[in-house]
Amino acid sequence: MATIIKVGAVQMNCYLGEIDKNLSHAEIMITNAVEEGSQVVLLPELMPCGYTLSEDIWNFAETIKGKSVGWLLEAAKRFGIYLGCTFLEADGEDFFNTFVLAGPEGKLIGKVRKSPPSSVEAYFYTSGSDSHIIESEIGRIGVGVCYENTLIDHMSFLYSGNVDFVLSPAAAGRPIPFIPGDVNRFEKMLINSRSVFANTLGVPVIVANRTGPLETDLPGWLPSLKSSFPGLSSIVDFDGTVKAELDDKEGIIVADVQIGHSSKQKSTPQKYGKMWGIPVPWYAFIWPLTQKRGERSYELNKKRKQRALSMSHCERDEKS
Repeated sequence: MATIIKVGAVQMNCYLGEIDKNLSHAEIMITNAVEEGSQVVLLPELMPCGYTLSEDIWNFAETIKGKSVGWLLEAAKRFGIYLGCTFLEADGEDFFNTFVLAGPEGKLIGKVRKSPPSSVEAYFYTSGSDSHIIESEIGRIGVGVCYENTLIDHMSFLYSGNVDFVLSPAAAGRPIPFIPGDVNRFEKMLINSRSVFANTLGVPVIVANRTGPLETDLPGWLPSLKSSFPGLSSIVDFDGTVKAELDDKEGIIVADVQIGHSSKQKSTPQKYGKMWGIPVPWYAFIWPLTQKRGERSYELNKKRKQRALSMSHCERDEKS
């Protein structure tokens, strides 16, 4: 049965390693979204710790019992909303990019680990095996963390799962161009994916992307990256209507959407090339290649195992 709900997306700059600052800034923006009536608020990917493509990111990992998830639960309860974002999770010998969704009662109602990491992200955290559907009182919530949304396997999973709406936290940064026009091609992919999701799944899609600078070292032989996040956060209704969208500046968007899947609105997922669920730029073949190289490096990295274990044990000791 179709239901109208008001949803919000937060687009913000997130400072690397400054967790307290990022959480405080996010709370101001959440307050604004709630004042506009939002019942669901989505925050960008890796909002608490910020984004980098170097081992520095391990310094800011937390466990599921850490500060960021605690903040998320408390804020969701205080505002009486559904609230979600991803954080860098340390668990045993591994790191994960983990999406967590808190409900209005301040309880964790869903946890989804990104699978797979995008391109060179695979050097720094590994894939999860969670279902990307969260059951809630407002419906079956599909989760697509940034790069996952480009993949035909993920699109097909959400399609067969009859989700009622999709939450997509993202940290999609502008790439280093190989030839003129590559950055525009990347941004066009982000924008065009909205209509593909609506036409395929027939449900609303809420995207909360990062904004601000993207400056980071890269692993291996790759040059450093000095770029930026394009933002382009959006709320798109079940029929493809763009209800609200942002450019590359910080801000919030709030809109009414109709949730509840309908077989009349859905269409069979279409494969683009060998593995894509949306049209991608010509250079997209590089992403799975660097992902595989990153996975091998991650698996062999003894430093990674030690760091993850130390983060996990340190936080347990502080709680005991």
